Amino acid sequence: MNCPKCSTPLENTYRCPNCQCEDPIMKRIIYASNQHYNEGLSKAKVRDLSGAVTSLQMSLKYNKRNTKARNLLGLVYFQMGETVEALSEWVISVHFQGKNNVAKNYIKKVQENQGQLQVINSTIQNYNLALQYLDEGNSDLAIIELKKVVNLNPNYIRAYQLLGLLYIQRKQYSAAKKILSRALKLDRNNLTTVRYMNELVGYSRQKKKNKDIERHKASYVQIKDPNPIVIEKSANNYTDFNTSTLSFVNILIGIIIGAAVVGLLLVPSIQKTKTAEYNKAIVEYSGEISDRNKQIALLQNQIDELTNENNKLANDADTSGNAADTSHNEILLIQAVKSYLDNDFVSAGTTLSEVDRNILSDQDAQTVYDFLLAKTKDTVIGQIYDEAYQYYGSKDYMNAVNMFKKVLNLDSDSVESWYYMGRSYQYLTDFEQARNCYRTIVDNYGDSEYASDAQQYLTQIENRKTESE
Repeated sequence: MNCPKCSTPLENTYRCPNCQCEDPIMKRIIYASNQHYNEGLSKAKVRDLSGAVTSLQMSLKYNKRNTKARNLLGLVYFQMGETVEALSEWVISVHFQGKNNVAKNYIKKVQENQGQLQVINSTIQNYNLALQYLDEGNSDLAIIELKKVVNLNPNYIRAYQLLGLLYIQRKQYSAAKKILSRALKLDRNNLTTVRYMNELVGYSRQKKKNKDIERHKASYVQIKDPNPIVIEKSANNYTDFNTSTLSFVNILIGIIIGAAVVGLLLVPSIQKTKTAEYNKAIVEYSGEISDRNKQIALLQNQIDELTNENNKLANDADTSGNAADTSHNEILLIQAVKSYLDNDFVSAGTTLSEVDRNILSDQDAQTVYDFLLAKTKDTVIGQIYDEAYQYYGSKDYMNAVNMFKKVLNLDSDSVESWYYMGRSYQYLTDFEQARNCYRTIVDNYGDSEYASDAQQYLTQIENRKTESE
């Protein structure tokens, strides 16, 4: 808009810098834009992010050059996990105001953090892959991808909403409530999240109502009387006695008595014969058992001798093996450091996942390990988990176990890795290792969604062990 007197361009001001003339229309526009900006700022301070987005967008409709409103809108988008939208707003803000604009600092911080850029890229890819799985009707894989998204970007509200909706569809209401509650902590007045939570409340009320109805019906179940009163119908007609029926009954009674007499005479002799045969068989089996016991004692002595030799060899092998493992660990740690110094964070994190921190030689090596873990964990853990799950999906359980171990080296709290590693061990019939994995989930992560399945498989393994004993 230009000044009505001297036609000087008015940019984000209602007072002409040339003739100091005030344009009343421009003044109202700027005041309205600033009012909506103040409303958006107030809503952002109380975590009403979706309401803040609405107010700030309205502010920009009145005045697209309001860089304060645009910068704040970018920050709100960033808090909601919408990094691409945030960067777009900041770039536009820099276009309108090139000097003394804080948006330049925001863009610089995001661009300088390469690890964060990789996480943002992975988040977008996983979210799009989840949508693709949903289009194909595969909700299980979609849930897995959405879990990866919220692990990589805990502020991505749209991922929480879609994951909660899938849990509602699968009638996993407790899991849905947990996920949607996290979304409400990020944006307390988001209409979509609130609508989903209202649906959950409706389901809970209906479930409680159904239980009350069943309980009400159960209270009216009649108790069976052990001594019921039977009312017999009176016979109105007299029937003559049938002599043919009496003859048939007498014949039947005679047959039963004859069978009983034959049984009394034959059964004792049959039992006597069977007893003699049984005693003869016991004598023969006792002789065979005695010979077998002698053979077993001889073989047991040989086994004890071989066991002693094997233990001696194993101790020697452990001594040399521990030294080799320590040396191999240090070589891997050095390779990870080299990759990190070359800014190859993916290779550094992948190599670090093969290092066992517990057998590093000294405190300095462990300190270097912790430093590299903090810098590369978020970058590679999702990729290693994807590779492990692909092995699991293709039934290559041995490689799946090795890759899940790498994930747990980087993040020992990865419940999904404990669960699928336990399933892989169970498919490999290594029930002891599978039981350790399930026991870890039940003891340490009892509130996770995998706890009930882990307890079920753990019970199966325990029952199997009991039956074998």
